[in-house]
Amino acid sequence: MILRRTALIVLVLAPVFGLRAEQTARQAVLSAMEQRPRDPWPRGMGHVVLGLPGSLEIEKGFHEPGGSLSPSEASFGVSIWITDAHGSIRATSDSIPHDEIQEQWKWTDPKGTPGILTMAKQYQALWSITGSRQYRLDLDTRPPADSRIALAIRSTGPAGDAIYAMRWDGQGLLINGRWTVSMYPVPANVYVGEEGSEGWIRARPDKRQCLSKTGWCYARLELPTAGKYSLLIKDAAYLPPSPLKYSKVLPSAEFDLPDPRFANCFNAQVANLMMTSVGLETRVGDTTHYPLNWMRDGSITLTALAHAGQLDVARQLSHQFAEQDFFGGFGPEADAPGLALTALGEVAIRLSDPNYDRWLWPHVQRKVALIFEMLSTNQPMYRPLFGTIAQEFRNHPELGLVCEPPREGLIIGRMDWARPLLYVNALTYRGLVSAAEIAGRLGRRGVATLWRARAQELQQAWIKAFKPPDSDEDHTYISALWPTWIARSERETLLRCLEARWAKLRDNQGGFQTMPLWTYFDVAEAHQWLWLGRADRAWTTVEWFWNHQASPGLYTWWEGNTDEENLFGRWPLVRGWVKPPHMTPDNWTGCEMLRLQADMLAYLDESAPEVELVIGAGIPRSWMVHPMSVKGLSTRAGVVSWNWGEGRMSVELHGQPCKVRLGPNFLPTTPLKVAVVTHSGRT
Repeated sequence: MILRRTALIVLVLAPVFGLRAEQTARQAVLSAMEQRPRDPWPRGMGHVVLGLPGSLEIEKGFHEPGGSLSPSEASFGVSIWITDAHGSIRATSDSIPHDEIQEQWKWTDPKGTPGILTMAKQYQALWSITGSRQYRLDLDTRPPADSRIALAIRSTGPAGDAIYAMRWDGQGLLINGRWTVSMYPVPANVYVGEEGSEGWIRARPDKRQCLSKTGWCYARLELPTAGKYSLLIKDAAYLPPSPLKYSKVLPSAEFDLPDPRFANCFNAQVANLMMTSVGLETRVGDTTHYPLNWMRDGSITLTALAHAGQLDVARQLSHQFAEQDFFGGFGPEADAPGLALTALGEVAIRLSDPNYDRWLWPHVQRKVALIFEMLSTNQPMYRPLFGTIAQEFRNHPELGLVCEPPREGLIIGRMDWARPLLYVNALTYRGLVSAAEIAGRLGRRGVATLWRARAQELQQAWIKAFKPPDSDEDHTYISALWPTWIARSERETLLRCLEARWAKLRDNQGGFQTMPLWTYFDVAEAHQWLWLGRADRAWTTVEWFWNHQASPGLYTWWEGNTDEENLFGRWPLVRGWVKPPHMTPDNWTGCEMLRLQADMLAYLDESAPEVELVIGAGIPRSWMVHPMSVKGLSTRAGVVSWNWGEGRMSVELHGQPCKVRLGPNFLPTTPLKVAVVTHSGRT
């Protein structure tokens, strides 16, 4: 059930003030923008989610570049205005160009959620979460001598809503009988009124309350001098606390590397993934655009959290992926069993907990049985719908279809309303391998042998079907080597295909000739380059994405464009994000970036019969002259720490002994010292 607390207020106030029910909140803002083109309006770009991990969607705040914030979906907006002495606007937090601001995640409490720090010439603004449904703005103003700073509280914002009632009592604002906004020190002047009248931006009404039939109440809090101020926002509505338990919103690993962007980006992905979680469910990214758990994106989120060492959180979020077989906005899809088994396997191998393996076992068996059914069915295979379906596809004729009868040993499965043959079967192969690993740890050797044999048959069928250019399809190049290893014997062919794609899609500097829409595909393709020994190509992609962020400094990216596809109908009910350029943040892209970065530091090479732990596969040559260290990185081999200095590498592995080698940019003669700590002691 999707709750909208503000809807309760609207239902109560609409009859009183005559709200036009036929006009959505988005339409109201667009109409006002057309009527008042010179007024300030939200930036409507690059928003990020700011919320407690596990809190409901309607508790998530939205922040946009410059420092504007809405404390929850369908609430109100807070923006920063720079005015002249007469109140005329010179700039706002929504209009300052991107290249004149800097933003970053800031952890004031290593165990808590990070805040967002915005630095501009005229001010520094730090938004943080101080408790359930409580936000704080620490504002350090530094306007020019002939300018002033004001805070505007309006119905429009990153995720605003109509404000029908607003009152200032001398100490704080009461908004719609629900929200309280207070400030210390108390502002020099507070003006409350209704937007839309001539000169309302500079108006100085002497009243202290506003009632608006159309929901356009506003308040302007003028700050007397340059200095430090704190704004506190509290929500009086009661909602149950989140069931998600966590100890910190940071990865387990710590990095000391030459480029601080590496750690900043890695940490940002963990924050995004955790703060967008809802209850014990993952989210695709923007929690208003995608208000549901989705098998594909969620499975990838579980693996990313496992890479980040957030194993307790991944364990809690894994339950639906084990207990349910098909869910997501497109209904049941053929990659679901393989994706779930892969994700559950990544969590399980890192937890190394027999109790978790035993709990998983019946679910693993059921999902493997589904794979066997897909590989043997003689008629189209359907499954019932579970959960919410995207609006535009609720009457799609293929809704409920998982796959058609197999051909030449391969599943003909549906994914995104297409039949990406090699992708679906690559993920299915990896799911069988993961299931066999779990069976082996539980002593089910016969079952493990059977499942591995079936995986090998699937791999051989895949290789026969991998006949470029006839088999070329974007999905193939996000799954061929990374993360499945299905193309381990076809490295040379895969390398030639990737070279051809690079020449076609990239410019002379390695940038994209056209702006990518499905950014997760491009980062996943970069992972293929890393595992093929071409870290330079992976780094070119990483650098491009670092230089092209949806919200610069916060390491978020986008999906799609202005078509607003896969919509679930909630943004049109909000006074914000009225002309979306795309969907952002996108967690799938963030997950791919996090997993690529993790593997750049250490990963388990499964291309040969005897696996090897590869250290520093993505370390660029330019870093080699600097001392470096990595502590507590979660890998499939165990927890890895390494230290580089004076031309020597020392590695400590907490896990099972295995071969260790250094990445391709290290000299073959590099001294390497390896210590392995097992349950029984150090070796």
